[in-house]
Amino acid sequence: MSAENDNKKDEISEILANAEQKVQQLSERAQKEKALEKKMGQRFEKNIVALKKYLPDIAAQFRHYKPESMQFFCAPSGDANIVESTSGVPLYSDDPIEQCRDQVQRNIEQPKYTSIGFSSEEEQSNTFIHSRYMGAIYKEFLKEKETLEPLTSIPEHLGAMIMFGVGLGYHLPALFEQVTIDHMYICEPSNDLFYASLFTCDWEYVLKTIDEKDGVLHLRLGVDYQKFTDDFINELKDKGSFNASNAVLYQHYPSEQIQRIINEFSQQFHMVAIGWGFFDDGVISIAHDYANAQNKTPYLKKTAALPRHWKDVPAIIVANGPSIDATIEYVKAHQNDGIVFCCGTAINTLLKHGIVPDFHVELERTKLTYDLLVEFVDNEQMKQMNFLSVNVMHPRATELFKWSGLAFKPAEPSTIISSEFIDKDSTFTRLSYCNPLVANTALSYACYMGFKEIYLFGVDNGYVTKDHFHSKQSYYYTEDGEEKTEITKMMLTDQLEVEGNFGDTVFTTAFYDTGRHSLGHLLGRYPKVNCYNCSDGAKINHTFPVYPEDLLISPLNVDKNDIVEYIKSEFFAPQDHDPDAYQNWLAINKFDDIVDEMLAFTDKKFTSRGELATALKLQVRYLYSFSQTRFRHLYFMLDGSVIYAHTVFRMALYGFADEKEMLRVMHSLLDLYHEYLREAKKKFRRVLEEVDEQDFKVLEMFRKGHKKAADANAGNHE
Repeated sequence: MSAENDNKKDEISEILANAEQKVQQLSERAQKEKALEKKMGQRFEKNIVALKKYLPDIAAQFRHYKPESMQFFCAPSGDANIVESTSGVPLYSDDPIEQCRDQVQRNIEQPKYTSIGFSSEEEQSNTFIHSRYMGAIYKEFLKEKETLEPLTSIPEHLGAMIMFGVGLGYHLPALFEQVTIDHMYICEPSNDLFYASLFTCDWEYVLKTIDEKDGVLHLRLGVDYQKFTDDFINELKDKGSFNASNAVLYQHYPSEQIQRIINEFSQQFHMVAIGWGFFDDGVISIAHDYANAQNKTPYLKKTAALPRHWKDVPAIIVANGPSIDATIEYVKAHQNDGIVFCCGTAINTLLKHGIVPDFHVELERTKLTYDLLVEFVDNEQMKQMNFLSVNVMHPRATELFKWSGLAFKPAEPSTIISSEFIDKDSTFTRLSYCNPLVANTALSYACYMGFKEIYLFGVDNGYVTKDHFHSKQSYYYTEDGEEKTEITKMMLTDQLEVEGNFGDTVFTTAFYDTGRHSLGHLLGRYPKVNCYNCSDGAKINHTFPVYPEDLLISPLNVDKNDIVEYIKSEFFAPQDHDPDAYQNWLAINKFDDIVDEMLAFTDKKFTSRGELATALKLQVRYLYSFSQTRFRHLYFMLDGSVIYAHTVFRMALYGFADEKEMLRVMHSLLDLYHEYLREAKKKFRRVLEEVDEQDFKVLEMFRKGHKKAADANAGNHE
């Protein structure tokens, strides 16, 4: 009996001890919660003060923010945790801070980097100094990459990081304690979570650290998967696309929203490396613009508009995508029911079917455009056509046609001089979203002119089958319809798959896909335009996919020649060209000064990765300081080449583990870069004489399997 009583006593003692322990735990938990509540309130106030100093717009947005859902609770460690709203589970473990420190360490030891590749091939006949020096720089990097040990962890100084997810932000101080980051891009799709981080993350330390180490923070809050990619690319265009090279990717927490952002970002990342331009492009831009102005070629006016009674007249845009072969008969049947714009190499296909376009459109500035027209298009027929292009077009190309009209192409050094500085944007307009493809130019013209009904044929921006990437009736194929494999290999280097216009997916390239996005952005600016995409290619935003057999294009009840003549006479006018004023705006001596200052940043011996990274950062900032000044055309002259060079520099700077070996490689690359800049000074001194006269070997590729147009014409006349 006593043994039984003893057992009861022990059992009661154990129950009382457990109860006492639970009371103690509850008391400790209550104390932790009380301490946490006080700490979070203090943290929020300090963070708002810091945001007011560094990011005042965000401070104003979140000072009195009302979250939709924010379920904080105290973790066993005494730190705040939160229930993720979409999954309904805690975002962190029992010790959020320790968990985040472990995550930071894993990312430092096993980082994921972005990469941008370049072709190591270069055309031997190409006289561009950019091609010569950048080819040499990239080949030197590739040679060293074959033997040097790669950098497998994040160094103490990093050029850029792209972070997906802030969460409660515990990882941010832990990261900046160990790594200096020049450009930090942070995307947090949930405004609620960012607001929550103001109670938990030491943003005061993060912002102060970035500022003291001369870094830049780009916060994208509450964005969806499409907007983040667009914003990121636009940010890079403004701050330097080289920041996308060897940037570390860091995903803080898993969620459906963040995964969609990462997927979209991965799919569209190729657009970062499209359309950079380079120094020789700028030289040709100025030389051609100057010559076209001297030739009194008319330019698109700012005040031009179609009369109301013609705005329902269709614009029919025909490009050279493979689907034009199946729809050309429809275009032929309705060529008189709208204004026909022909894009580039589609001219052969149209002429073979007896279709003479109302306007032929070209975009590329080099002499190759002129050579292809002379070589492959009946010269007498061209004399019956009208021509539309942009101010950087080769000046002899305009002489091939009955009439020619040009428009200013944005983001060109020549456009800055002629349109912004000399004209002060008062008389002539810039043609938005007119590149990178000639279909972009044609659609931009049609939208600006005021056409409300636009039909796209052969604007594929891709191809359904890999062996059919242009019309087989154009000079991309032989007269027997055989593929010119050299051109195929050159053009189809990076195949992607995107959503098709009529469903499923189609193949495309980074270049074509960028053109597709540009078409969609343009149409987004013209919401009253009805654009019908009749092309069996890639889907274009803001267009209606329509099979040609389902179209109902009504016959015109007016003479379309009246419309064409009205456009030519009322939409265009020659510039009041003053050669002396143009040459004064060139600022050749200032260009020399800028290049000399840029050389001063990097023409020295460096002893550490961080020292060199800082010098490169300061060099770029110096150049970008001219982007909104009276010398902004000089910024555009150098911007693209600097982006190319710094992109390769980033690959080397953060690509090799041994710092001494990395410095040796970088000094070798910088020597080539400095030669390039010195050659640029010499070339810019004769910029007005630099009308492109080089012959590209690609012309021989196009010639393969075809007779010269002149020979064919001669045979027909015998």
